[in-house]
Amino acid sequence: MDEENGAQPFEVSHPHLKGFKRFLDELNKETERGAALISSAMIDELLNRTILAYLVEHERSESLLTGFNAPLGTFSARIVAAFSLGLLSESEYRECEIIRKIRNAFAHDVHISFSDGRIRDLCSNLDLCAKDYGDVHVDSRGKFTTSAVGIVLNLTNRPHYASRRRLHFRPWPY
Repeated sequence: MDEENGAQPFEVSHPHLKGFKRFLDELNKETERGAALISSAMIDELLNRTILAYLVEHERSESLLTGFNAPLGTFSARIVAAFSLGLLSESEYRECEIIRKIRNAFAHDVHISFSDGRIRDLCSNLDLCAKDYGDVHVDSRGKFTTSAVGIVLNLTNRPHYASRRRLHFRPWPY
């Protein structure tokens, strides 16, 4: 407890945001490449946990998401699967697809930056990002970062909510 104002430490008052806070602390230290890669990795992991929380609870369900040749083992496949299962909204799906394309560019081109025209164009298509206001200009990295943070926040509790609607085995008519 913070004795001055009676408030609890953040980790106590918001335990569900503990992973988010660690992610944000790391993101703020990163280079451009690092920001693109760790943001995408965090979103990928949240999609993994969300899909797994939704699928039938069985030892084989995880094999769809992890391991050699897992059909849902890639960021791209997880984005499509989460959307197709109704675990992502259409706007979240579009945002994740743009973030994935930006991640791929940084992963495959050692000379790329947020000032590159292709990356600027992708960032200009992000909807869930900070926008220019007044005489304040939000650059491409700012757009990417705020979009990624927004998606991470949206998905932080999604595994919990997906587990409440978990698929179950049921009898099927013949």
